[in-house]
Amino acid sequence: MIYLDNSSTTHKKPIGVIWSQLLSITKNSINPSRAGYKSAQRVSEKIFNARELFAETFNTTADNVIFTSGCTMALNTAIFGTAKKNGHIITTVYEHNSVMRALEKIKSTQSVTYSVVTPNKNGQITASEIQKHIRPNTYMVIVNHTSNVTGTTQNIESIGKLCKKHKLLFLVDGAQSVGHEQIDMQKYNINLLSVAGHKGLYAPEGIGALLINNASVSPLLYGGTGTYSDQIKQPVEPPEGLESGTSNIPGILGMYAGLKFVNRNFKKINSKIYKLTSVLIDELKTISGVKLFSTNKHSGVVSFVVKGKDSSEVSNILNEEYNIATRPGLHCAPLVHKYMGTLKNGMTRISISYFNKMSDIKKAIVAIKKIASN
Repeated sequence: MIYLDNSSTTHKKPIGVIWSQLLSITKNSINPSRAGYKSAQRVSEKIFNARELFAETFNTTADNVIFTSGCTMALNTAIFGTAKKNGHIITTVYEHNSVMRALEKIKSTQSVTYSVVTPNKNGQITASEIQKHIRPNTYMVIVNHTSNVTGTTQNIESIGKLCKKHKLLFLVDGAQSVGHEQIDMQKYNINLLSVAGHKGLYAPEGIGALLINNASVSPLLYGGTGTYSDQIKQPVEPPEGLESGTSNIPGILGMYAGLKFVNRNFKKINSKIYKLTSVLIDELKTISGVKLFSTNKHSGVVSFVVKGKDSSEVSNILNEEYNIATRPGLHCAPLVHKYMGTLKNGMTRISISYFNKMSDIKKAIVAIKKIASN
């Protein structure tokens, strides 16, 4: 199989991540925050080291690294944990349903309204356009850093400056950008950053993180934290207060190994992705009957439609006849499809990882040419 659905989840993992999973089952299957024996202390130290590496990489503090079940939980924790009754949020057409459905929920329960910003002709969400939507009760701006539909990457530095100027919380959805873009929470004035481990960090599924900087977040879950166990009131101090329940130790250690792999090989990884993406985009531009929706050669995300064919039909042909795995449909981001006029038939998405080869891309190009000619 030629796997080109890495924006959904990376299929091939680095040796360090694979090894971490074996060790998690054989040596580290221990609840570190619930006991004081030596093995538990050893695993606790590994978890702390993981927090420190995330803090160092994204420029926050270790106690503000919250491990979650994935990017969805990270976004929900950020949105529900900072909700202000009768407040107002600004977001964009690029947002994933992890954001939009959470906003719809607080709209009904907290009377929080939201505005949706559209991009300019280059696909960019500008700070000046966001500023037009600021109201007296606006308290947060939410921006998808890199779109999982088009691969468009936003200038979060300029948006962060605007948020700081107006004292607004800035939540960045880093699901597709973490591992591909250098993100400095202090420099970009990011208060909340969501991380998906199983995408650009090559970690197992079911693990992610919420990184916090100069923000107060209330817990989404309530239960055992391993701290203040004599009290029935939930502690709120991070990280434990936001991590109720038994931690996903294999996931955390897998994501830790993935982050180490990415940090060591950042330029090598993303240079290769750029090279493969460039070839794909440049070739798709030349195919009659193919409409391309992606221009960013750094993201590894390339979406297109074939004239006269539903995106599911195109992906099915790629799968059945060429053994190529791609993603059709709306990609859980309906607003951007509505904006681009593809809500009915969706797009077919190819997404590239470091472990893809040039031969994978060339075979996909040949297959798409044949599909478009029929």
